Amino acid sequence: MFRPVATTRYHIGAKQLQSSIVAYAKRFDLLEVRLAAQGDVAPNVAAYRRWRKQVPPHFDFTVVVGPAASRLKPGKELDADVAWALEVGDALRARCMLIATPSDVTPTPVWRDRLAKLAERLRREATILVWEPSGVWEASEAAHVAKQLDLVLAVDPSRDPVPDGPVAYGRLRAMGETRSFGAAALERIAQAIGPRRDAYVVIETTSALAECKRLRQVSTKPLGAEGGFGRVVRPRSMPIRVKDDEQE
Repeated sequence: MFRPVATTRYHIGAKQLQSSIVAYAKRFDLLEVRLAAQGDVAPNVAAYRRWRKQVPPHFDFTVVVGPAASRLKPGKELDADVAWALEVGDALRARCMLIATPSDVTPTPVWRDRLAKLAERLRREATILVWEPSGVWEASEAAHVAKQLDLVLAVDPSRDPVPDGPVAYGRLRAMGETRSFGAAALERIAQAIGPRRDAYVVIETTSALAECKRLRQVSTKPLGAEGGFGRVVRPRSMPIRVKDDEQE
């Protein structure tokens, strides 16, 4: 067991909405809303406003900006994605806005400049901007760029270092032999996240609900009826490796 040293509010969600938003909000308190490409079928802004009304005040949304904006290439499609992301964010009163750049966005000055320009267009008061790179980015380099641009770097806290800062954004993926995370693995994940103001965690396994409950048990001590607040441990510097006997 570990010694609690600080308080962190956890916001935990699953990979996607598999039931009504009302039913989902009884189990989780975070949902990523991935915006479709321009022209694809998607909910309208009125539907997103209804979602906001159907969940408790403490429930949080993350808006994942559309693919044209995430590709960072200037043009009408990027402009449309930005406008739509901001409109949906307002309708949901989303706490986070996430830019998930594809693998062809590489660690070169031109892409960093484009990322900075997009971030400034999406930046709003009380909105957390999150960046999730893919491809050839080294963890340390991505963390450095995120810090320069005042972005929260999304990482897998079971495998990657979690950057310093008041907010952490984590994605627990089912990869290779890791199909789920047991209590011991989740305890170490909580240690890696450490004391923060807020920790946003998206669990992408098929057993996300069970792991959500385990993560709250090992890393939080509810302080009120809404839950989500608790005591966590000082972060560890080494990446977490999940052993077979810790999977369930």
